[in-house]
Amino acid sequence: MRCRWTYLLFMVLFLWTSPSGAQQTNRIEMRHSDLLEGKTINGEDVQELTGNVHFIQFPANGGLVKVWCDRTLRYMMQNKFELFGRVKVIRDSVTLKSNEGVYYGNQKIMEGRNGVRLERGKTLLTAMNGKYFVDEKRSLFWNNVVLVDTSSTITCDTLNYYESDTRSVATGKVHVFENSNGINIYGDSLIHIEQNKFTLVLHQPRLMRIDTTDGGSIDTMVVVSREMQSYQDSVERFIAIDSVSFVRGGMSARCGKATYYMKNDFIALQTHPIIWSGDNQITGDSIRMTMADNRIKSLWVKNRAMAITRADSSRPDRFDQLTGRELTMYFQANKLSQVDVQKNATSLYYLYDDKEPNGANKSSGDRIMIDFISGDVDRIKIIGGVQGQYLPEKMIDKHEQDYNLDGFRWYENRPVRQGVFIISR
Repeated sequence: MRCRWTYLLFMVLFLWTSPSGAQQTNRIEMRHSDLLEGKTINGEDVQELTGNVHFIQFPANGGLVKVWCDRTLRYMMQNKFELFGRVKVIRDSVTLKSNEGVYYGNQKIMEGRNGVRLERGKTLLTAMNGKYFVDEKRSLFWNNVVLVDTSSTITCDTLNYYESDTRSVATGKVHVFENSNGINIYGDSLIHIEQNKFTLVLHQPRLMRIDTTDGGSIDTMVVVSREMQSYQDSVERFIAIDSVSFVRGGMSARCGKATYYMKNDFIALQTHPIIWSGDNQITGDSIRMTMADNRIKSLWVKNRAMAITRADSSRPDRFDQLTGRELTMYFQANKLSQVDVQKNATSLYYLYDDKEPNGANKSSGDRIMIDFISGDVDRIKIIGGVQGQYLPEKMIDKHEQDYNLDGFRWYENRPVRQGVFIISR
């Protein structure tokens, strides 16, 4: 007799819709349960369904929500379901799984607890806890969040995922790993749009890339700024904006904007760029740095180009200087091999006789080319409209600043790497 009544109760439940007065869009249809029992909890009628539980709901904006679990407590007045064991929710292309949770029928919200997993195509989102807002097609995940898609892996404290435009908004201890190039980006908050392969990291982002040199040593590149953008499309690039600092091996830089083109392996620096390489300081309106095999190959400086090198460590006011409208520096094995200055080229070089200071030469021409061997000047060649002036030692001694070339400025705030962070000297 008990089995007969259980069967009849289940048939009534199967045909039953939402409580009186509920809107049609809140309607829940029970599709299956092995066992149904009625009870009262805190004065409210509750149905306990056990074994292969399955019900559906029709969202306001169309589609169908399908829910499965091992056991559920259905609170009739609240239209709420407490779900236990192998919980699964499917809405269109989204599948949400958890160990337990709550489904709020009136609000159309699924809350997963103690391990949540969302799958949508090639996107996988996991966390300890999460909510899925059916009508909004939005997910909120928190605690040990991990998002994996076709372009990157993201970890954070909290993440909102908007499935309609594949947009993720992450906050708290954000870490992005780019799948194609091994670059890591850290920050406090992030916006990621998977279908556009675009990522924006805010609040002191930090980019790191670890490479291995030919000698087997580790060479770590670190870039920090106030904003960072990543594009993993056909033109793979990273853009750092505002208060940019860069360190890679013996080279470091500062600027207002830096763009790193991965496939071509070059970096474009804009907005008051400064580069330090060894003992050299390079400035100009814009600088393009070309790399090859994790080593610097050349620097091209456009407009108000200037290269400065400290001439004598015992005489802090003496700097060898080169300036022109365009300047190109070539490197071999990370050492400067040639400098080529074009258009209004001017040079100032201090002279020494058996390590004793012996004045300076100031020269100008249409083009100045300087060859280096092991980092030391080997030959200087001046082409077109050549002019030269020798400045005696007695004239310049203690008056070196009066003879600096136009635009001279030596910057002391060279970035240096300390572990995985950048500090200033």
